[in-house]
Amino acid sequence: MKTQIIDGVPYLINDKGEVFLYSSVPPISLGNYVKETKTLSLREGWQEVAADWLVHYRKGLKDHTTTALQKAAELQKAA
Repeated sequence: MKTQIIDGVPYLINDKGEVFLYSSVPPISLGNYVKETKTLSLREGWQEVAADWLVHYRKGLKDHTTTALQKAAELQKAA
């Protein structure tokens, strides 16, 4: 699978043109992409399928950002 950015959003796309939610483990199928026409077709119900992973991803991103900000604040205090 290769990472491809479509309209500013990263997706994983395999050789068959199947589209998966970026960084989801296991891969979550979202639809299909036609390379020749650059057309992304999301399957019906993709939002429900992706909802739990997005909550998990956003929480991880928030936790990582919070940790990085705390570390930066500590470094500023030490300087």
